Amino acid sequence: MGEVYKARDTRLDRIVAIKVSKEKFSERFEREARAVASLNHPHICTLHDVGPDYLVMEYIEGTPLKGPLPLGEALRLASQIAGALDAAHRKGITHRDLKPGNILVTKAGIKLLDFGLAKLAPALAVRSDTETLPLTDVGVILGTLQYMSPEQVEGREADPRSDIFAFGLVLYELLAGTRAFSASTQAGLMAAILKEAPRPLTSLQPLIPPALDRTVSKCLAKDPDDRWQSARDLKAELEWIATGNSVSDLALPQAVSRRSVFPGLRVPRPPGRVPPDSRSGPGAARTHRLPWKPRGLDLLLPRAHGWPASSPNNRWRYHLRDTAWR
Repeated sequence: MGEVYKARDTRLDRIVAIKVSKEKFSERFEREARAVASLNHPHICTLHDVGPDYLVMEYIEGTPLKGPLPLGEALRLASQIAGALDAAHRKGITHRDLKPGNILVTKAGIKLLDFGLAKLAPALAVRSDTETLPLTDVGVILGTLQYMSPEQVEGREADPRSDIFAFGLVLYELLAGTRAFSASTQAGLMAAILKEAPRPLTSLQPLIPPALDRTVSKCLAKDPDDRWQSARDLKAELEWIATGNSVSDLALPQAVSRRSVFPGLRVPRPPGRVPPDSRSGPGAARTHRLPWKPRGLDLLLPRAHGWPASSPNNRWRYHLRDTAWR
């Protein structure tokens, strides 16, 4: 893994972080150098220089990511992580070791660190003598067990969707404050990752929007084909949820009593004839304005021949007019 030191660059007068290898530039450090050098993103640690057995990187003042966090803050940071992953995946780089310890939270947002286990695309993995060298053996398990995808646990080849599974584990922990999978032994933990489903987030944090629960569940699908197929789509979904549009996922009944929705509410009958809507005939719905109006809701009252209080049609039905729940 190597050791990291805080140092000063005397030429440019800046504070940097130096990561030193225990041996003379191993393949893992060479891999990390290539991975980080090819990336330029505000939420990915910048590589300044490379030596025979060390890397000079951007020094970052921050703290490791840790949950639980308020919903808005969690979504903001999660979107930044997804954006950093998208930048890496578009360069043909799979991180393979995404975990809270490799994510620092700064005043400007998150910084994604440690591409030491990164899997590079073939174009990035070719040496100067044009010989392609395998960086890992088939069947070798790489990464941090608590944040591995099922295919990594089985020693199969990892791809960007493996990072999306790890991202789901990180986001789950960020929201719930607990890991999605836990066991007393490594064998039990591996079995849980391969076969078990984590507890729904809504059972741990009831205020989490159902859309966000489904988004995390899709990240944690056992089959890579069932997960989000790109970090860009995942980032867009998180940003959509953050705007409040996930209110459309609320399970609203089709027809309920007005007293069960608004206990004690007395709505005065509108004076005069109520203009009909596009439908006509008995039972046609008329829209009535309330003295006060819940934001985002229009109440529709079906009626038959007037507005008899005893009519079985005197039921309130409601639907979402706009998408923001406030």
